[in-house]
Amino acid sequence: MPQRRPASPEPIGASPVVADISVVVAAWSLDAKGNIEACMDALAAQTVAAREAILVIDHNGELAAWARGRFADATVLENVHERGVVGGRNTGLEAASGAVVAFTDDDAAPEPGWIAGLAEAFEDDAVVGVGGALDPDWEGAEPRWLPSEFYWVFGCSYRGLPTEKAPIRNAIGANMAVRREAIKAVGGLAAGVAPRELKLGGKVLSAGHALDDTSLGIRIKAAFPDTHWVYQPSARVRHKVAPGRTTLRYFLIRNFEEGEGKAALAAAVGSESGLEAERRHLLVTVPLGFLRGFGELLRGDAYGPLRSLALVAGIGAAGAGYVLASLRNRAARPQTSSGRA
Repeated sequence: MPQRRPASPEPIGASPVVADISVVVAAWSLDAKGNIEACMDALAAQTVAAREAILVIDHNGELAAWARGRFADATVLENVHERGVVGGRNTGLEAASGAVVAFTDDDAAPEPGWIAGLAEAFEDDAVVGVGGALDPDWEGAEPRWLPSEFYWVFGCSYRGLPTEKAPIRNAIGANMAVRREAIKAVGGLAAGVAPRELKLGGKVLSAGHALDDTSLGIRIKAAFPDTHWVYQPSARVRHKVAPGRTTLRYFLIRNFEEGEGKAALAAAVGSESGLEAERRHLLVTVPLGFLRGFGELLRGDAYGPLRSLALVAGIGAAGAGYVLASLRNRAARPQTSSGRA
């Protein structure tokens, strides 16, 4: 990965323009070596080079040793904080020197114009953070029953996000960039909910902290109210989707977990901030998607009604998680005495 360009003059076109953006890549599994290589190769092929690439290995000494030998042009670090993506990203943040820190994961491969798209969005001084598009890179068959309104369950952009550059509440962590001074001012990333693992057949499909990116967006906006986050569709990343993440079981578990997490987030920051985007998604995007599914049946797509039913199931699972977590939170609150002195 190219480092900062030397100050000495060079002929035009001799090397790519360098943006003052540090890129942090989180990795954890020995099984993901091929994905890590694809991600780092994609960073090296950017039309606008980053200031530096920082690869953070999550408590895996063997993988860290391999990475140091494989990526001589990158800074390879081991996570010095708690296990999981939050600790890994914070480790990279502490080492970053760019004015902006961009985050992606080992199962994601940025398109060549990714850094250029992020840099363009930060030309507006009022922009504190940027989220880019995450396109699914299916490792198995595309799940035609799964509605695009729920692509967030495997970390991809979903129907309901803007189609052009526009303000958003928060970015998705696998394609997120933020001004370094701002994220450091709020103490870095924080766990949105307790760490978890989702497994299928004994294999970990998803791990770490959910809602850390949502929490970050809300905390930075609260600390810097005159700034805003934007969605930048031109900053694209391809995000691998393993077959295990396209099953109905995984879909329902992730929605239930999301509901639990949103209850915890609403308790921490208030429902107005914690559920603002979700309320709009539930009241506008989901009903339109439900009607669209049955309309697609009339146009010959037999999977249309299945997508409509999946929308209902996903909302039901998320709602159940939210209600149960809210009841647990309420029961756990200390009771105050209302008796007279």
